[in-house]
Amino acid sequence: MPTIDERENLLSEVLPKHTGFTPRPIQKLAVKKKPHTMLDVECNHFLQSSRDEATHGIPPLSYRMWLEASKYDPPIPEKPDPQYNSNVWRNFRKQFGFHVNSEGQKVSEMIAAMYPLNIPSPSRVGDYTYEKFLTEISLIKDEKLRRMAIRRTGKDVEEFKKLKLRAEVRNPPVDPEGSILPPANFKRYAPRFIPPDTPSMWPPPAPPGQTQVDIFGRNVPKARPEPYMWKLSYKLNHPDFKKLKDEVNQRITMSRQRRQPATLTFGKVR
Repeated sequence: MPTIDERENLLSEVLPKHTGFTPRPIQKLAVKKKPHTMLDVECNHFLQSSRDEATHGIPPLSYRMWLEASKYDPPIPEKPDPQYNSNVWRNFRKQFGFHVNSEGQKVSEMIAAMYPLNIPSPSRVGDYTYEKFLTEISLIKDEKLRRMAIRRTGKDVEEFKKLKLRAEVRNPPVDPEGSILPPANFKRYAPRFIPPDTPSMWPPPAPPGQTQVDIFGRNVPKARPEPYMWKLSYKLNHPDFKKLKDEVNQRITMSRQRRQPATLTFGKVR
């Protein structure tokens, strides 16, 4: 009779091996478990705990500066100077004292200081966009390239609109209660009121001859005598159905007469 240990546990590996395929001692390292360290304990605790408890909840400084920049209108003058620099983000960082500690950013800042390039102010074209210019003026002679350029310009405009919406979502306008305000062109429709059913609004009952009582004791319409696809039947749609039916019956009769065997009659010879 097996013991409890043999019945509830798997059979252990038989050592030593009595075959020619004896594992070498170095192969024991593949199945040997590494010793647990304090780093393993901390990683397991981080994975088992929830995200709210594991994270500190404080966003990085770059993200907070990104949110802070969206609260102000871009400082773009109506008539900028010739030496005006439109790099608003760099001016914003310098004003608030934001500096990046990474080495790559330091090199970029050093090169930018050695070779200053002023970014021009954005142009206000309104409805006179580059897409409209390509549409109305035949600047590109090849029609295929012209349509490709117009399509590409339209996609750029759509991407600009998406970026603008994402920028507005960072800090949406809110009311005193903290709820997000709808857009200026938002139109709220009044809820549609549907009055409850009254006996006067019910459809008139069917005549008694066209109803029957089902197994639940309710009056339901009787089954239609004609098939559901009666509109597609040949009888009701063909105007010469009777004539056609007579011709078919005549053909059937003639074919039956042809199939009958001929009979020979022998009379008396006088």
